[in-house]
Amino acid sequence: MKRFFQASWFIPCVLVMSVMFTAISCSKDGDPGPAGPAGPNGPAGPKGDTGPKGDTGTANVIYSGWLDVTFEQDTSTGTWIASLDAPQITPEVLAGGEIKVYMNLNSAAEPLVAPLPYFDGENIINVRFVEGLIGLLANGNLSTVVDDNGVKYQQARYIVIPGGTSARKAAAGIDWNNYKQVKAWLHLKD
Repeated sequence: MKRFFQASWFIPCVLVMSVMFTAISCSKDGDPGPAGPAGPNGPAGPKGDTGPKGDTGTANVIYSGWLDVTFEQDTSTGTWIASLDAPQITPEVLAGGEIKVYMNLNSAAEPLVAPLPYFDGENIINVRFVEGLIGLLANGNLSTVVDDNGVKYQQARYIVIPGGTSARKAAAGIDWNNYKQVKAWLHLKD
């Protein structure tokens, strides 16, 4: 038994055991303590540089309200013709812009809006543009009518998008023949 407690063997053994016990009991994988309180906000940073100019938005888009349309028959051809004053249609718009015309075939309360040109198997409405004017050509009298209650039917509206705002580029994903999409994208009021 004397040999077991000899200092030359016992002391190194106790030291090794102490180091192992300390390493196991002081591992870094223990549970974290509670979070401390949030510190105060730091000072505001310096103002950043101005970014590049963005794409032109809908601010340049021009649109009319719903307009009454009066068709008159050309007796020599039988074609019914109407015109809408549109002073926003300039030579620049004709050369590089976009013009869309829609016809509400029903009332404002129950709209049935169709893009022009329009063909439903019976009625045809074509559209032509010149400076300051929109021409409508139809195979029948599709003038705006007012019923006995004062409700209007068959009104037209136009949208002019200047050349600096390409309709296809500025509104990727918009179907310009779908009036509901156009109305939502341009925030049109009826």
